[in-house]
Amino acid sequence: MKLRSRFSKKGDLIFISHLDVVRLFERAMRRGKIPISYTQGFNPHPIMAFATALGVGVESEAEYIDIQVDEKIETDEFISRLNAVMPGGLKILMSQYIDSSEDSLMAILRRSIYLVKINLEKTFDEEAIKEKINHFLTLEEIIEVKEKKKKKGKGFRRDKNKVQETNIRPLIHDLSLFSMNGQELILKMNLTTGSSGNLKPEVLVRKLAEETDLPIILDTVRINRLELLKEKDGQYVTLIEG
Repeated sequence: MKLRSRFSKKGDLIFISHLDVVRLFERAMRRGKIPISYTQGFNPHPIMAFATALGVGVESEAEYIDIQVDEKIETDEFISRLNAVMPGGLKILMSQYIDSSEDSLMAILRRSIYLVKINLEKTFDEEAIKEKINHFLTLEEIIEVKEKKKKKGKGFRRDKNKVQETNIRPLIHDLSLFSMNGQELILKMNLTTGSSGNLKPEVLVRKLAEETDLPIILDTVRINRLELLKEKDGQYVTLIEG
C-alpha cells in the first residue's frame, strides 16, 4: 500500500539540504513506529520517494512524499505519529492512500507556485512595476547562460570556454505582483517543474532585474513554495486529490 503525504518545511529547517530531509524522515519513520516497507538485500532502505528537492533556504507549504507500508495504518494516526517525532519546522499536513500502480510524484510533477519577496533599492509606483512585469512577459526570448560542466576524474568541473544558452521564457507560465509595501515587493510565480524542465524562482528574479530597470537587491530574495501541480484532464491540480 502506498501513502501520499503533503508536508511543510519552515523555520530553521529551510537551511538543511534535501539529503538531510531524507534522513530526518527515515529517523521519524522508525521513532514513530510507521510500518514502512524496506528494500531487499544486504543494505535495506525504507521505500519512500519525494516529488522534488527543495533548494536550501526556500520555505515551502507544499512538499510531497510517497511511502510504501506493509500494513494499513489510518491516515490520521499516521499524521499524528509522524508529527509527534518530527523536528520543529517539518509537519505532515495531509495524507491519503493511492493506488500502488499510480505514477510516481516525479513523473506527474509539472508546475510549482511560488511567492517571492524582493526588495528594491528605491521606491516605484505600483502601476510602473506592473508595466515592467508585463513588458518582461512580452519577451519571446529570455536567455539564461550557464557554463557547461566537464568531467574530470571522478567529479566535474566548469568548462569556462563552453556555455549553454537556454530560453527560459516557455518555462514561465505566470508572473504577477502579489503585494507591495514601499520598496518591498511580493511576486507570485507559476513555473515549470519536473521532467519537462525546471526553472528556479531566483533565476527568474535575476533575469527580471537584467531585462528591466528594476533595481532588485538580489541577496535579499526570500522564496516560499505554495504548491506543486500535476496535469489532469487539461487542468493543473494539486498532487493530492481533494
